Amino acid sequence: MLPSQTIVAIASDPALLRSLAFALGVEGFDVETYDSWQAAQLSASRALCTIIDAEICRRDPRARQSLLDPANKFVLLADGMWPCLDHANIHVLTKPLRGTDVLETVNAFRNAAR
Repeated sequence: MLPSQTIVAIASDPALLRSLAFALGVEGFDVETYDSWQAAQLSASRALCTIIDAEICRRDPRARQSLLDPANKFVLLADGMWPCLDHANIHVLTKPLRGTDVLETVNAFRNAAR
């Protein structure tokens, strides 16, 4: 079975969500965007990976807790220091991002799923 081509993006900044959706859409991914963990949770469980802004994790304890589950695959967009996480299914990218940062990380999850 082929891995999902769906990426879930969660952020409170609509411009960030539009940017992620556009950049990943051009590369052939289906991108679902949400402004809260609660709204995204079901979709995230079926996605190739979830891109989540650290601000969402700071505000929502359930989002923070989901980072600890090694079954979840996350690209965490951090704006500074973030505590070390002890499993390989989280890739922390520090803002400001380079153009290829997110795509390279998503591709790493896709290649691992094959």
